[in-house]
Amino acid sequence: MDVITLKDFEVVACHGVNPEEKVNPQRFLFTAEIYTDFSKCAKNDDLTQTISYSAVKKTLKSFCENNCFDLIETLAKRSASLLLKTYPLASGVKLTVKKPDAPMSGVFDYVAVSTELWWHEVYLALGSNMGDRNAYLDFAIDRLKADDNFKDIEESERMESAPYGNVATDTFVNSAVKCKTLYTPHELLDTIMQIEKDGDRVRKERWGNRTLDIDILFYDDLIIEDDDLCVPHIDMQNREFVLKPLCELCSNKLHPVLKRRVSELYHSLKRS
Repeated sequence: MDVITLKDFEVVACHGVNPEEKVNPQRFLFTAEIYTDFSKCAKNDDLTQTISYSAVKKTLKSFCENNCFDLIETLAKRSASLLLKTYPLASGVKLTVKKPDAPMSGVFDYVAVSTELWWHEVYLALGSNMGDRNAYLDFAIDRLKADDNFKDIEESERMESAPYGNVATDTFVNSAVKCKTLYTPHELLDTIMQIEKDGDRVRKERWGNRTLDIDILFYDDLIIEDDDLCVPHIDMQNREFVLKPLCELCSNKLHPVLKRRVSELYHSLKRS
């Protein structure tokens, strides 16, 4: 991975908890490390195929000067998010904000906070077996596209499947979705649960009829085993309606627990 670095870029602005800090500008020093790929721009010597550090400087300056936050933690996190959303060629950013004139006693060079933020590759499973099933899946896709914490959203073809688990009674429409997100795994879980709720989802019984169901299948190659979240999805290898559409999007992806590719899992299930 290649890196563009902007080191200790000074901006004078108003951020801080104290009342005087909101009216008396002070210095803030930004160091940004932006992770990208130089292969195309280096081959063609083409500015449009990289990220302009001059543009990054202007983005940080404008954001810092035109906002007022109590915490430099907020300034840092939101600045990092802005850079990733503004520059599509950036895959991640590490950002440090220094406050050399912080209003506190003692001798010090500066106080600082650092953060890092990355686009994460995520795969989701969508399903509906109530009402206008395709409309509910459309609703979910539209909500993902409307949230700028997602990008590069790609949906598989949709398929119909029989209910799974011997509880639901009506046929499902299913698909898989590939996207990138800035959300952490638990933030992603909260987000998709809210989309389900807004899509008229009522949780009565496990595997019951539902207007909209969204599951996290993969989040990068992470393995998460929390009380409220298991990733990869714990039962995906037993579900044709998950594996078949997922094969369209990532047939060669290796399941980080089972150590088998998605296509292998699908064909093995078909043979069983």
